[in-house]
Amino acid sequence: MTFDKSCPGSRVIREPRPELYNCPGCGREVEIWTDELKATCRNCGNKVFREQQVSCIDWCPHAKECVGPEVYARLKPGAQDDLSGTPLDVLKREHDRALENIGLLRGASLCLKLGSLKADSPVRDRGLGHLDKVLEFFDKDIRLHFRREEEVLFPYLDRHIGGEKSPTKLLLQDHGEVWQHYDRLKEKLAELQKNGNGQDETLSAIIQKEGGVIESLLREHIKKENESLLPIAKSLLTAEELEEMSQKWRKVGN
Repeated sequence: MTFDKSCPGSRVIREPRPELYNCPGCGREVEIWTDELKATCRNCGNKVFREQQVSCIDWCPHAKECVGPEVYARLKPGAQDDLSGTPLDVLKREHDRALENIGLLRGASLCLKLGSLKADSPVRDRGLGHLDKVLEFFDKDIRLHFRREEEVLFPYLDRHIGGEKSPTKLLLQDHGEVWQHYDRLKEKLAELQKNGNGQDETLSAIIQKEGGVIESLLREHIKKENESLLPIAKSLLTAEELEEMSQKWRKVGN
């Protein structure tokens, strides 16, 4: 392991400490160390997840080298890697992970706004780096998350609610709107980079605008699902249906 001892961001990983969390299954306290993402409740066997905040693991290009590949993999699992619990538990964790990552859109916009639009601007380059990470997260995690909803969760809910009355119709529209703005953001970013990182205030402004729209749309979408869709699903779906969904969930991931 090759920790950079001068890096304050990795100190919490380099010098782990225990934190206590209540198990969602039985309410017992579970100890999770800060260099771990989850632990198993000794009382009921449920997986308990530590509340993750954005850290150097999420944005630093040297994070994997600094903390080591094993710790990096533990603290930054992808949407395809973490399927413990019911599909509804997985969805909620993916929502939390999405909210953490889309915060980079705001940071990228700020860097592009404050940085001079010159090829050698470190602030501007940092903003473009943030955008690259967001695009990677969308292409891998958000795309998989939306597919799981569209191909598995929404059809199961429509069985109970009916296609016409189901809130899934509006949520599908949200998906389409997010991808529409995402494609535009990706297109304009490619144009900006193709220009050899030369000065282009118009493209930069469009990228900032689209990033803000995407962040707003996704935050509102997640709020709808957390406050409305997931409670409805929890009340309607049977244990047998949730088990069926888990099996299909894994196939979508593969």
